[in-house]
Amino acid sequence: MSLYYTDEEGAEVCVHDFYPEENIYEEKHTLLYVFVKFDGENEALLEIENKLLEHNTKLDYVGWRHIDGWAEFYFYGEHAKGFENALNTALKPKYQFESGNRKDKKHETYYKLLMPNTQEYHNLQSEEIIADLEDAGDDLSLEHRIEYHAVFQTSTQRKRFIDSIQDDNFNFLNDFLDEKAEDDFVYGVVFTKLSAVSVDLLNAQTQMIFPAIEREHGRYEGWGTNAITLEKEDK
Repeated sequence: MSLYYTDEEGAEVCVHDFYPEENIYEEKHTLLYVFVKFDGENEALLEIENKLLEHNTKLDYVGWRHIDGWAEFYFYGEHAKGFENALNTALKPKYQFESGNRKDKKHETYYKLLMPNTQEYHNLQSEEIIADLEDAGDDLSLEHRIEYHAVFQTSTQRKRFIDSIQDDNFNFLNDFLDEKAEDDFVYGVVFTKLSAVSVDLLNAQTQMIFPAIEREHGRYEGWGTNAITLEKEDK
């Protein structure tokens, strides 16, 4: 599975699933990367990607970023042996490129550069929900009750969070205990905000929510709302 999104720096990103802990025979702790001079269409970027994959079959390919006229491609492997030769075969003389490698035992480039952070996940989710609302005939300019969800490890953390968001004019809706949770985040809360629906408006709201969640060591779980169509408005 792949995720496509725009990160906070404005880069287009495609990140692939990567499970290094499941690889019990090889330790692929070398990060290998190549930056290709590129300012074309996505079809051309896909052509470059396919050439790189064709000549680097023993590496784990984790994704790309496209920003400021460069397409950045990232891999993990046991070592860098043969990487430069593979790049020369795949890209010369058509493309200008720069490459390198370094140790990355914790796969930080994958988790911190390619994987979306909390805000980027929120933006991705918002775009998907808004598209679904539009397909349902929703009038996004009308005031909706936006329902946000968060979870915490203790009831005290949750209580302090609820007090905090009410100071920011969010409304407490309900709390719950998630007995089926697979981790310690069992104390859930649902809180609401009346608002029109757009990525910018939702971002403004999460800029208030996220710091309050982080202060209490909680986890943001997303948002939702009901579609408001012209028929519902008439009624």
